[in-house]
Amino acid sequence: MDKNPICVSGEKSPGRKIAGLLVLALLAWAIIASGFAAYLYLENERLSASLRSYASRTVLVNIGIDYGNGTIVWFNSTPLPSGSSALTALVAVAKVEYKTSQMGAYVTSVNGVSEKFLSKNEGYSWLWYRYDPGKSQLVMGQVAADKYILANGDVIVWRYEHWKF
Repeated sequence: MDKNPICVSGEKSPGRKIAGLLVLALLAWAIIASGFAAYLYLENERLSASLRSYASRTVLVNIGIDYGNGTIVWFNSTPLPSGSSALTALVAVAKVEYKTSQMGAYVTSVNGVSEKFLSKNEGYSWLWYRYDPGKSQLVMGQVAADKYILANGDVIVWRYEHWKF
């Protein structure tokens, strides 16, 4: 008896059918996987372009709030829209009360800690500082907080300070 039977009806052997289906399944998988990979690549490109656009319209700043009692809270790498001021930075991270005049904004309270007058010559107020890399130190803001426009990487510190004349 012959060990390799011949199909007289012209049909493929069961092993060839399975191999054919397997090749077809692998081909379908390759097409689907390639389509998915192309989709992920295009989506990554779209998101990268969006991120580059976002980065050009924002600044990242570090904001510190020094409550004058040893407590300093930092908000590092805070994203803000380009053109934001030192006041905008504070308002972005804290509950702030302030007054405005022709000279600019004056902060009266940060997170419930309000300015305090002990006499007409002494009190506590909120002052802002900017880190000056050239001097390697904080320098007092030279303009009102709403007049200073932030640059990417700026470090701003708001301090509740005692003053006396």
